[in-house]
Amino acid sequence: MVCTGCALLCDDIEIGKNECRHACRIGDAHITSTNKIDPMVDQSPVDMDAAIKRAAEILVSAEKPVFVGFGNSVTETQAIGIKLAEKVGAEIKTFHTGIFNDILNGRVKTCTLPEVRDYADVIVFLGCDPMNTHPRLLSRYAYYPRGEKRQHGWEEDRIAITIDIRFSHTASICKDAYTIDPHRQIEFMDALMDALSNKVPKTTYDKKRILKLAGTLKKAEFGVIFAGTGASAPPRDGTVRLMDRLNESSDFRLLLLAPGYNLRSIAEQLRDHPCDDGDGGSGSGGGMDLHEADCILCLGFDLMNSLPAHDINGKMIVIDPNETLTSRYADVVIPCAAGGIDCAGSAVRMDGEVVEVPLIRESERLSDGAILKQLLEVV
Repeated sequence: MVCTGCALLCDDIEIGKNECRHACRIGDAHITSTNKIDPMVDQSPVDMDAAIKRAAEILVSAEKPVFVGFGNSVTETQAIGIKLAEKVGAEIKTFHTGIFNDILNGRVKTCTLPEVRDYADVIVFLGCDPMNTHPRLLSRYAYYPRGEKRQHGWEEDRIAITIDIRFSHTASICKDAYTIDPHRQIEFMDALMDALSNKVPKTTYDKKRILKLAGTLKKAEFGVIFAGTGASAPPRDGTVRLMDRLNESSDFRLLLLAPGYNLRSIAEQLRDHPCDDGDGGSGSGGGMDLHEADCILCLGFDLMNSLPAHDINGKMIVIDPNETLTSRYADVVIPCAAGGIDCAGSAVRMDGEVVEVPLIRESERLSDGAILKQLLEVV
């Protein structure tokens, strides 16, 4: 079976009657979750037809609708969601896909996860903590396994480094960890790029450590940066500039550690799309602020747990398999089958590999794709 707990899409999961073998703690919790919700309108229980009808009414009357999420839905559902967004004139915000565009258009080099396992000798975790977000990344690909050209694994053949605003769990197993001030990330990146250009950096950070880091990076035969997308990650343009500088003297690839098991798919589908928000669906470029929206449809995304919600005034529609903070306050809640658990489809792994996601268990619930299709037919 395939686990949709994160974008690694691990395909060696075995589901028993009372166990879930090989899955990490995130995958196990994802697969065995029983935190289900019921259809609701204005916090009152209703049947599914009533919830879908009310959602359609809100979408039809909305003048400035915004769709958020999409990273936790199969590719087929995302395609239907884009059609619905086009029909009602909605903008789509995914919040974490901006740098995917730089990968997809060849602006920065990338690679596959098996290539990381087989060839990477220097690995940088930039503004991310995979031990807590993608727990099997280190054991399957990025640090511990023996690869085709890295037979001695982490003991001799790999150097792992973290650059983050905190000393994370991942930092505790890396050879070097650089903890930077969240308000001085650009200063650190500029200092590192100076060091990579054989200049003594002008910075308040430890110059000797930055020069040492630059020396390690320049010696890489096959370097990989795993970049985060949250508040702890450097700005997108800083990451791209760093990749440019690194590839002047060595060979580095970039992979994105974003939340949501299928964010790369929606990034691919939203490229140059009329309902894109202006920055690859990342929400950080042009487009409407959420407080301007009079209707927000959350598809598999806990908006209120992810972003400040005090300025959100529009009607809220939630389509999700589980209860979330957002669903507790939504105007309409429509429960759905969970992608990769209660419904099948396809997904795109974080490195671009298309993975078929089979059904793990039967469910009486409609899939999120079927719900969006019903909305598409009536709006």
